[in-house]
Amino acid sequence: MTEIDVQQYLSAWLGEVPQGTPGHEQMRSRLKVPFIDTTGENVRRDRLTADEVNSWLDYAGWNLWDFILGRASEGESGLIPRQEYETISFVQQWNHYPKFIRMLTDEVGADGIVELGRTSRREVGTKINVTRNWAASVCPILGRGIGIELGQDNPDSRREDLDAIIQFGRRLQNGTWGDGPGFVSARGFKVPALDEDVLQQLVAQVQPLDDPEELRAFRQFNARTELFGFMLHYDCRAGMADTGPYPLPDGRVAIVRDHFLNETAYPWAGVAEGLPYCVTEVLVFPADKVQIVVTEIQTTFSKPSNYLDFLEGGVIFARDRIDTPMSELRVVDQAEQTRISDQCQKGTMAMYRVLAKKSFEEKVRDGVMVYTREFLLPHASRLGIWDKFVREGFDEFQPNTEAAWPTLTSPRAAEILTPVLLFGKGFPHVSDE
Repeated sequence: MTEIDVQQYLSAWLGEVPQGTPGHEQMRSRLKVPFIDTTGENVRRDRLTADEVNSWLDYAGWNLWDFILGRASEGESGLIPRQEYETISFVQQWNHYPKFIRMLTDEVGADGIVELGRTSRREVGTKINVTRNWAASVCPILGRGIGIELGQDNPDSRREDLDAIIQFGRRLQNGTWGDGPGFVSARGFKVPALDEDVLQQLVAQVQPLDDPEELRAFRQFNARTELFGFMLHYDCRAGMADTGPYPLPDGRVAIVRDHFLNETAYPWAGVAEGLPYCVTEVLVFPADKVQIVVTEIQTTFSKPSNYLDFLEGGVIFARDRIDTPMSELRVVDQAEQTRISDQCQKGTMAMYRVLAKKSFEEKVRDGVMVYTREFLLPHASRLGIWDKFVREGFDEFQPNTEAAWPTLTSPRAAEILTPVLLFGKGFPHVSDE
């Protein structure tokens, strides 16, 4: 057997394509058809050609690799088996999502899914956002690759399901961005999703953070709400989302940041009682001192990396419930800022105590619930059919998920995941019809 240089595959996709915009340009030039671009016509078709599917799969494979390397520095709590639950979730999504994607589409049609994708242009504090546009298609299709490696499927299994998952994500992307590239990596790693009038209403309320104590309190609020949302969502970034960077007329740049705090979808949500559903921060920086990019999962990276050291102005808003209209978005004053900050600090400790009492299996199953719900629950809730999803067994493990569990929670998992994530086995091609 030929020995593989793993370091080569860490430094370039398939040992050939680099990270970042140079990698995007190289991948785009390789595609047989430019199907990473969405149009009003191609997102409304239900059936795709092999060339369209394979071009999308090739780009998605590089895109995921690029994202994983960018996430490599992200730590884990040590209490939560995140790799195990995420990996099992991918298999669950591949075997489960097509039914529920069709239920969403049957409810509002392809045009309605595109319209859902427009939500992130007009609202903050919503999980119908760019992260879900990406994850609702890439994650279950990664589960397809894992299933193929496990011998549960072959590359041409369930072709209609593959088409449905790809098109669901592309319809959402088209709603957010209009015609053109759907992936953030194809848009210069920037997520300026908000329409200009919505952005200006938020930015107009930014206050300078000249006072050292106010700046310290603002940054502490940011850190505490981020950590609480992270832990509430089982050690993953589903509880946070950035858009931007947005160039401002005064030469500065803004990031708009959501931290989801009172997500009532989970049995342990009592630790968030009394908090708003979401807090949204507008963060303003000097453009000449900080260079900012935002990834597919709406995470900010900067040069220099300590971008919060350059924070010049900000404002905090609250969206009290998941269904609070944007017209009732409100500014959080200093007293409430302190209360929320303190409550999140206490809530994080309460969440640690909840986790400490759970077994490994309980935590994996909880994590699968979070990771599987997060990418479709927002859309189903907006359409008023989440209760129907639950009645139809949304949280029930699929047989292939149960079958994958022993391998994906064991040391053998690396034998499956390394080729899937690094060696191009996660997104195998379909055959020509």
